[in-house]
Amino acid sequence: MSNTRKTKKPDRQKRAATQDSWWEGLLDTCTCCSRFCPAAWLIVLCTILTRPAARMSAGVGDDPAAPRPTGWLATKMYVAVRFYRASISPTQPARCPYKPSCSTYAVQALHRHGAFRGGWLIMARLLRCRPAAARRRGFRDAVPS
Repeated sequence: MSNTRKTKKPDRQKRAATQDSWWEGLLDTCTCCSRFCPAAWLIVLCTILTRPAARMSAGVGDDPAAPRPTGWLATKMYVAVRFYRASISPTQPARCPYKPSCSTYAVQALHRHGAFRGGWLIMARLLRCRPAAARRRGFRDAVPS
């Protein structure tokens, strides 16, 4: 007879105590580099969009770059970017080669163009957020009007 012990799975409170925040594990999911790159940023953005807005307390006020957009989906995306700017971005060194930064661009695009066109502009900007592309554009990339 083998004496096997059943191990209990840690409950949510124990897991929460071992992690500093809910997104800590998401930062390690990027396989292309060890830094917090746009691919990991997109994972965090998608995760934030699927979380209820009542749980997100940080970064829900108006952003100095642009006021809160109208529309339900644009507002959800705005809250996600504000959460990133208030909670995640201060813990990371500045890496965006563009002026304005990608998060400022996202806030302005959502305010000016809404969820669909603004979301398209944000995705395009995140995909070209690398030093070589920024150099070709003179390190400036404003939101189109």
